[in-house]
Amino acid sequence: MRKGYVEIAQGQVHYRMKDGAGTPIICFHQTASSSAMFEKFSAVYEGPEPIYALDSPGFGGSFDPDGMPTMSEYANMLLDAIKALGFDKVHLFGHHTGASLAIEIATTDSDRVSSLMMIGPVVLTAEERQAFGGVYPQPFELKADGSHLQTMWEYVESIGGNSDLELHHREMLDTARAWQGHIKVYSKIWDQDFSALYEMVSVPMLIMCAQKDILWPMFERAKDMRPDATAVEIPGSNFQPDEVPGDVAKAVQDYVSSL
Repeated sequence: MRKGYVEIAQGQVHYRMKDGAGTPIICFHQTASSSAMFEKFSAVYEGPEPIYALDSPGFGGSFDPDGMPTMSEYANMLLDAIKALGFDKVHLFGHHTGASLAIEIATTDSDRVSSLMMIGPVVLTAEERQAFGGVYPQPFELKADGSHLQTMWEYVESIGGNSDLELHHREMLDTARAWQGHIKVYSKIWDQDFSALYEMVSVPMLIMCAQKDILWPMFERAKDMRPDATAVEIPGSNFQPDEVPGDVAKAVQDYVSSL
């Protein structure tokens, strides 16, 4: 994937892209990752579509947003980036937090969205959102002796990012970069009523999850809520585009080609 920047009113949004033809697939990453999590997926994806993976504000190479944006405000900034890239129609592909951002765009600008694809739809009850909010975020305080980096290393391990040493290292670096950005997102994501938005989606949907994914317990609920959605169980845990890029690419490619 090649790298670039696109300008929006608030600053520069960094992206990775793979050339292709047709309606592009726009990828949104989880917290506290970056667009790097779609490199392996992009490499094995065999469909003709261009792939663009965007760094959310506060993550990767993108600008740091002022204040404490809501999820809809984060999504609007990413939508502005999509518009600035010149795309009138897109497929949206979001992973975890990325799914929460993608669903905002799919429900507010559905005419622009050809399909919505998500790994780990966040169909939580209000009580479950409160429980998750008690665990995430985990603030990281910078330490002069660098011990906060060890804390971040252990945090990535705790969420399953240690299946591969290079992945563990990359995710720790992304977490270190987003030591403030991840707090901002996690402070707002649990305010989002994803389930209500999920019921509002009018575009074709593909939902995916792995049994070892932290959101697996909600996957059956997601299927029951929207039996019209195409549901695919994939291997892996919480880092599927890195762990099983071929399985993810096949599910996405099969779905997009079926539309």
